[in-house]
Amino acid sequence: MIIFDFDGVLADSLQVCLTACNNAAQNQGADLTFDKDAFATLNPVTFEALAEHHGLDPSPFARDVAAAVSASPVRSAIFDGIDTALFELASQNRLAVVSASDASVIRAVLAPSGLDRLMDPVIGGDTPGTKAEKISKLVAESPSAPHVMVGDAASDILAARAAGIAAISVTWGWQTAAHLAAHNPDAIVETPQDLVRTCRSVLAG
Repeated sequence: MIIFDFDGVLADSLQVCLTACNNAAQNQGADLTFDKDAFATLNPVTFEALAEHHGLDPSPFARDVAAAVSASPVRSAIFDGIDTALFELASQNRLAVVSASDASVIRAVLAPSGLDRLMDPVIGGDTPGTKAEKISKLVAESPSAPHVMVGDAASDILAARAAGIAAISVTWGWQTAAHLAAHNPDAIVETPQDLVRTCRSVLAG
């Protein structure tokens, strides 16, 4: 199974999420404006962690972000080449999503390209538990099969390690290649087509 993070891996959602985070901060009376580096070194990369880092109340912040993203008239775009890569990978592998974003938002972004039909299951931030716990549950359902986590953050690497599976990092997301490399993923890829080859290689052992 190939388990994908969503934001920064499949969807170019940073600006939509930053706008939602700014609104959520304003709801708590905070004079904050989050920029493109807001998540650059955050661990874990969650809306709750961002709120804690800035002294905000995490739970209502995350709820407000989720509501703002759901209500946003701007839909995040799928990264160029991701649709082709996912269809190639789905021909031989089970695909899943584990993300901090709500499952309904994930499916709404994936649906226009038909990518939602490839993902089973889609587990969002509206499902309780840490990312590592959610990944571990998926792994436990098919313990004899090879698994890999594909993410754009150091916390994705750590979650994969905690679940006992391999980790592949992509460089087009929310954290830099240098930051990711410092956490020793099994591989770092720079393009969706590289991702296809690398997933197959890692799963083959």
